[in-house]
Amino acid sequence: MPWRTSWVLQRLSRSVAGLLACLWVLGCNDTRDLAPATPDVPWAIPPAAVPTFQEVDPVSPTAPADINPDHQYSLAELIDIAERRNQATRIAWEEARQAAINVGIAKAALLPALTASAIGGYQRAALPIPSNLVPQGFFTANIEEVLPTLTISYLLLDFGGRKATINAARQLSVAANVTFTQAHQKLIFDVAKAYFLLDAAEAALRAAEQALKDAAEVQSSAEALYGRGLATIVTVELARRDTAQRRYTLAQARTAQHDAQYGLLTAMDLPPTTQLRIVDVSTRPLPRPAAGTLQQLLSDALHQRPDLVAAVAKLRASDEGIAQARSGLWPTLSLSTNIQGNIGQISVDGLPYTGVKEPQAGLFLNLAWPLYQGGLLQNRVREAESRREAAADAVREARNQALREVALAYDQVDTGLQQYEAAKALLVAAQTAFNSASDSYAHGVGTFTDAASAEAALAAARADMVRAHAQTLINAAALAFATGALNAGTAAELPGGER
Repeated sequence: MPWRTSWVLQRLSRSVAGLLACLWVLGCNDTRDLAPATPDVPWAIPPAAVPTFQEVDPVSPTAPADINPDHQYSLAELIDIAERRNQATRIAWEEARQAAINVGIAKAALLPALTASAIGGYQRAALPIPSNLVPQGFFTANIEEVLPTLTISYLLLDFGGRKATINAARQLSVAANVTFTQAHQKLIFDVAKAYFLLDAAEAALRAAEQALKDAAEVQSSAEALYGRGLATIVTVELARRDTAQRRYTLAQARTAQHDAQYGLLTAMDLPPTTQLRIVDVSTRPLPRPAAGTLQQLLSDALHQRPDLVAAVAKLRASDEGIAQARSGLWPTLSLSTNIQGNIGQISVDGLPYTGVKEPQAGLFLNLAWPLYQGGLLQNRVREAESRREAAADAVREARNQALREVALAYDQVDTGLQQYEAAKALLVAAQTAFNSASDSYAHGVGTFTDAASAEAALAAARADMVRAHAQTLINAAALAFATGALNAGTAAELPGGER
């Protein structure tokens, strides 16, 4: 039977075509080519993923227009520039604004909602009907209809759920605001630390240059004495070795100064090609010891440190989260009303259309009480309580961290000042010893060993003095940062902070 064979082939071809179509659809959702093919070969970035010039917004290779390469900038001026340019503070600012907006979003639940909607369309319907009424057993209807609707809904009672949500949003807004303040404090500390490190590096560079001059002076004396037959060639070579060592130390100091310069530019978010000069504060008096006792500073930190304030705000928000979760266990009562228009027409079995244009309205009270949802609401309460415990632990951790950092910074300020005074006294003694040993050796009275030893001790004393001065300034800034009191005003009180 040829017709039977043809029918089978036709059905078979349709089945194959359907199978191929299914395979093609499945292949359209194959994501294997979106990930690296093997774990041992790096992924090649496709051209479509390469950022455009506008997307990455590259930093200009030239210095910003507000940087004057001939001006010596104070710490306060650099902080002002950094605060205008820093991206971390801008991100924190946007997050604080978003948190404030979330408060408005939460408060919207207190107000009624007004919604306008409309639905319209055409439908052809066939409806069954007893054949003793209609011979064919059905009738058809063509319906054309537009239903514009205005609905007002208002939640009357929710057992504190909305209030808890608003209060939680307010606390999270507080946390975001103090986090923004913390971002500024960290920026100020980073700039201040980089500023003092650069100042110390420049002072160390000057000290290395002077050490080279001192070594050259001892070498000159050795060569002069050798010319007069009062020194050996070994002494001359040792003096030349010491001079070469000082040249190497000078090169190291110059490299460290460049690194510190880049560190300050990085802290200020400036291009690495920026030419920046700072006010020299390496010889200025150090700040007085911290005012107040350690106990007073610890108390201040517990009340003003941004991270601790933010942790407490999040704890309060978690308390509101428990109240919000518990409100879900109780019923809600809402009011809704609508005004609706019925604009349409209908034709039955091809008869002429008949229309209606009548308004409609309704007023409803809705009581909803979730009696059983498989433990969902109870688990939400447990989750909120767990979040509260985690937030309380975070407060305790922030408190302990604050106390540790303040106590350490307070001790470092005190010991740093003692170290600086000792370094200053050591420098005076080393300078006197070098002057005496160098002069004696130049006149053939002292020994080269004494002159070289005094020169090395003087170079070390200069380096110790520079490090102690810079570290004491950093310690003072660190104490203000640890107590949460660091700002542009307190930074201006440090040497070099004035405008």
